[in-house]
Amino acid sequence: MVWFVLSIAIILGALGQVFMKEAMKLSGPIPMGSPSGDIFFYFIHALFSIRMTLAALSYGLSFILWLGLLSVADLSLIRPLMSFGYLITLAYGFYAGENVTFERVAGTLLIVLGIFFITRSGLVSS
Repeated sequence: MVWFVLSIAIILGALGQVFMKEAMKLSGPIPMGSPSGDIFFYFIHALFSIRMTLAALSYGLSFILWLGLLSVADLSLIRPLMSFGYLITLAYGFYAGENVTFERVAGTLLIVLGIFFITRSGLVSS
């Protein structure tokens, strides 16, 4: 059960980032040279978009699951496991046409390799 909840928390956390990125892409660049009122309305528009709402819901659910995980598992074990979300955001990078370089892929895979070693130490606290 801990693995399932952890997996859902990881996926929701990564999806929160994806929804946030999509919301900001739709909002366009921050109007830096504009009056402060324009910047204020820019952020209001971005914050109240459906994608930002989905980001908040994803993060909120991930946070609730995370609290449950902290009650049964070692933080020094499960926090690094949250890095599996990097694979989801890397996949999004390919999907969205971002400049995903060999170095980004290799670095992400090295992190995942590190996670493999961490998980060998066990999941649930004693």
